[in-house]
Amino acid sequence: MESYNETLTTSTKSFERVKEEKLYADSEINKLKTAKSDLEKKLSESTLKISELENQVNEANEVISQLEKEKEDLKSELNQKENENESLKKELKTTLSNKNNEIGNLKEDREGKAQEISNLSLKVKSLEETLKETLAEAKGAPELIEEIKDIMVRKGFLSDREFDDLLLKLE
Repeated sequence: MESYNETLTTSTKSFERVKEEKLYADSEINKLKTAKSDLEKKLSESTLKISELENQVNEANEVISQLEKEKEDLKSELNQKENENESLKKELKTTLSNKNNEIGNLKEDREGKAQEISNLSLKVKSLEETLKETLAEAKGAPELIEEIKDIMVRKGFLSDREFDDLLLKLE
């Protein structure tokens, strides 16, 4: 019996130890369940946050893609405007050069016309003087004709010397 008591005490002690270990294990399991629950909650929150961040990244990528497209469109438009500007510059330079040539030609024409006008003016003055002389001679013509008639009636002819003398009177 003693051995039985010893065995019983040992068994009771073992049972108590196992009971304590079970309580400790249950306590640890509860702690682990709580930790697991906390970790699952954090995992769920993190998964939700990751999903939200992925959505934000996708939206940001779409915005970036749209902005890059707009940037390319603006670059293309800018290049087109620059090409148009260069074309207009060339056209203006050509037009300016043509206008300068036209101005030069018009100046030459004007100088030529001015010279022609000057020459015509001199010719007109010369013709005016000739006309004045001719008119002066023409004014004296009736007198000359009368004197020639008188000489012809008197003598019947007019000598060269008499005609020259009459012309000298007119001048």
